[in-house]
Amino acid sequence: MDTVMLANWLKNFQAPNLPTWEEFPDFELYMDQLVSLGNRYLDNLTDSPITSSMVNSYVKKGLMARPIKKKYQPEHIAELIVISLLKNVYSLEIIKKSIREVIAQSSVKEAYNHFASVFNSTLIQVRQQEEKILQVDAGDSVINFTVQFAVRAVIYKLISSRLIELQHQQHQHE
Repeated sequence: MDTVMLANWLKNFQAPNLPTWEEFPDFELYMDQLVSLGNRYLDNLTDSPITSSMVNSYVKKGLMARPIKKKYQPEHIAELIVISLLKNVYSLEIIKKSIREVIAQSSVKEAYNHFASVFNSTLIQVRQQEEKILQVDAGDSVINFTVQFAVRAVIYKLISSRLIELQHQQHQHE
């Protein structure tokens, strides 16, 4: 893969925006509908598709609220989207603690809409910076880009992990 192929991939990268809470169905869903909808919302954003086993595991571990009579509400859709995205970066235990702390300060709807808004605006910024990302020196290679993005990912992960830790400490002192 060379820089031309990378440029073509970035131009064709069609990560969808996350839906807002208001775009969620206003009726209850069964498990297969929740899984299908989650996979549709997260198309091109996760490495593996959501399965009913994953949902059951998230409920069992307390990451997601229990369904009511085997039916799922908008809060379950929001939780599933957030968990599916964050599990690429954080452990399920950290996600669980963070979700609980956020929900203690705001509603699931407000918290999810904020997350989706930040995600979508960041995605727009990345798309707008595509040309800058692809500015290459003659000697640059895909390996150099890989190193640059990997280092950025590590640094952002370190910063966000520290912020989560500080948030946990602050929450414990309240």
